[in-house]
Amino acid sequence: MAEIRLLELRNTYKWGGGPDKTILLSAEQHNSDRVEVVVAYVRDAKDQEFRIGEKAQAKRLIFYEIEERNKLDLRVLQKLSEIIAQHDINLIHAHDYKSDLFAFLLRRRLRPLRPAIISTMHGWALEGLRGQLFWRLDVSLMRTFDHLIAVSHATKRQMVQAGIPASLITVVHNGIDTCAWSPREVNVSIREALGLEDAFPVVGYVGRLSVEKDLHSWLRAVSLVAAEYPRARFVIVGEGRDDSLRNELCEIAEGLGIANKVRFLGYRENLAAIYATFDLFFLSSRREGICNSLLEAMAMGIPVVATDVGGTKELILHDQTGYMVSNGNVEGMAKAILQLASNTALRKELGIAGRRRIEDDFSFRARLSRIEALYERIIERRKAERIRGDCTYLQSNR
Repeated sequence: MAEIRLLELRNTYKWGGGPDKTILLSAEQHNSDRVEVVVAYVRDAKDQEFRIGEKAQAKRLIFYEIEERNKLDLRVLQKLSEIIAQHDINLIHAHDYKSDLFAFLLRRRLRPLRPAIISTMHGWALEGLRGQLFWRLDVSLMRTFDHLIAVSHATKRQMVQAGIPASLITVVHNGIDTCAWSPREVNVSIREALGLEDAFPVVGYVGRLSVEKDLHSWLRAVSLVAAEYPRARFVIVGEGRDDSLRNELCEIAEGLGIANKVRFLGYRENLAAIYATFDLFFLSSRREGICNSLLEAMAMGIPVVATDVGGTKELILHDQTGYMVSNGNVEGMAKAILQLASNTALRKELGIAGRRRIEDDFSFRARLSRIEALYERIIERRKAERIRGDCTYLQSNR
C-alpha cells in the first residue's frame, strides 16, 4: 500500500474545465508507488450532460460519481465517508468552494481517522454579492486546512490579502502534457469541415462560457479585426452552465454585424485539431489563475493574445511568447490581434517561443513531482503531530 492514499474531490458540471483536466491526468500519471488515487465528483442530480465519468473510465481510474439532490445533501457526506473508509484515505484534496466545504465537514465527521485536507485555488469565478459571500466563507474554511495550493503567485497574493497565512500556501503552476499537446500530433486539418478553408485570420477561444472570461469584450475586439480583414473568422469553443450566456453572445455578435463570421462550436472532444485551425488564440478574461487553454494553445505553437490578469504574466512573456493587454481594453486587444495578423514571421516566432516556454517551465511531469513531494511532507507532518499527541497523552496519564 502506498504511503499516500489520496481522494481527489471536486464539484462541477457538464464536461468540467481546466481543473478537471488536471485532476484526471494527475490521477492517471501519479507514481503509484507514492500515491494511490481515488477520484470522487459530486454533481447536481439534474445535470444530465455530466460526462467526466466517461473520461475517468477511459483512463481506468477509480472513480465515484455522487449525485447531489439539493444545495447541501447530507447523503453526499455519508457516501464520501464510505469511500474514505473503503480506501483508507489519509489525504483529501479539494478543488473548489463546494468540495472545500465537504472536505471540512468530512474531517470533523471522521475525527478518529482525521485525514489531512488540502485545497487548490484554481481561480475564483463567482461574481457579485453571492460571489463575495461564498469567497469569504471559503477563505474561513481554507484557513483551517493542512495546506493550500495556489496555481499562480497572483492567486497566492489574492489569498493572503483575504487573510490566509502565506506560510499555509505553496504555489504550483498548472502544467501540461507536452507529448499529447503538440502540433506534431495533429496530422489532419479540419478547417474545411468547419468552413474555414479560405479564412484569415482565424481567431479562437477555448474554455467555459462564463462571465469572468469577458467574451463580450472578446466579440467587440474581433469585430474591429473583421473591419480590417473581411475573411477573418472567429471561433468560440466551450459551453456554460446553461445556454443563457451563449444566447446573449449570439445577440451581441448580431448587433456588431459579425454573426456570420463567428462559429460557436460548443463542447468539442478533439481540441488539438481545433487549436490547429487557429492562426492565433485570444483570451479576454477579467480574472484567471493560470489558464489551461493558454497552456494548450502555447504547447500547440499557436501565438497568443491575452489580458494581463492573475497569473497570466507568469506564463506569457510579453513580446517574447505572446502579447498581453489590459483587461477591458477592446481597442488594445484588437490592435494586438491585428499586429500578429499582419506579420507571418512574428506569428511563427511567438508560436515557437511559446512552445519552448511550456516545454521548459510548465511540463506536467515536473508539476506532478512537486505535488507528490508536497503530499509526502503533509503526511509526514501529520504523523509527527500524532506522535507528539500520543506522547502528551501518555505523560498526562502517568
